[in-house]
Amino acid sequence: MTGNRTKRLFLVATALSFWSLSPSPAPAQTVSFAPRADFVSGTTPMTVAVGDFNGDGVPDLAVANEGQNNVAVLLGNGDGNFQAPRLFTVGAQPVWVAVGDFNGDGKPDLAVANIGSNNVSVLLGNGDGTFQEAQFFAVGTGPDSVAVADLNRDGRQDLVVANWFSGDVSVLLGNGDGTFGTALSLPSGVNPISPTVRDFNGDGVPDLAVANYGNNNVTVLLGNGDGTFGSALIFPAGSLPTAVAVG
Repeated sequence: MTGNRTKRLFLVATALSFWSLSPSPAPAQTVSFAPRADFVSGTTPMTVAVGDFNGDGVPDLAVANEGQNNVAVLLGNGDGNFQAPRLFTVGAQPVWVAVGDFNGDGKPDLAVANIGSNNVSVLLGNGDGTFQEAQFFAVGTGPDSVAVADLNRDGRQDLVVANWFSGDVSVLLGNGDGTFGTALSLPSGVNPISPTVRDFNGDGVPDLAVANYGNNNVTVLLGNGDGTFGSALIFPAGSLPTAVAVG
């Protein structure tokens, strides 16, 4: 995906299912939208996350700009418009941004997967729409996506990172102060992307699922409750899966 990459894979897939008690479909409804509004973020924006970064109760945007090695934060005005981007430097070729509270101060922080520098940037929020200087945590080769969850049930948020080129998932357990332990590598499949955390076997312990673009399947790793996981379970999927959703 970097250098001589031929595809960009950061897609969002949404499946919608409809149920009706009526034997026949309901009449179609006409839906209209206001004109599109475009907002500048940076060079080669890849993914976007939503959070209230300045504590005013209005949703704001964080955008990973792969071509500019930064994250743009656009504060919302509350009327559907956004202010000019505030830029915060991260690692090389950031492609995925996620929101969490990594130091437990109630202020949103950012975690960014940097596919070009094989690490994750963590930016602690100041609560006013600005962020502290990025901290860097090593993961596998070619990190392409990141998820936030409490994997070991200690009340501290952890990170799960899918690594495109090394074919594994990195688990970084949070220390509760905005730092993370050394990454634990879990084999997944070829070109993993879009890690998703949920309890799949009903034991109250977080589990992990990830789409393997190069294998045409999904890997499920059942959690042990301490931040470690059991052997991978493989389930066939369609051609070139790029995202996982849980329902």
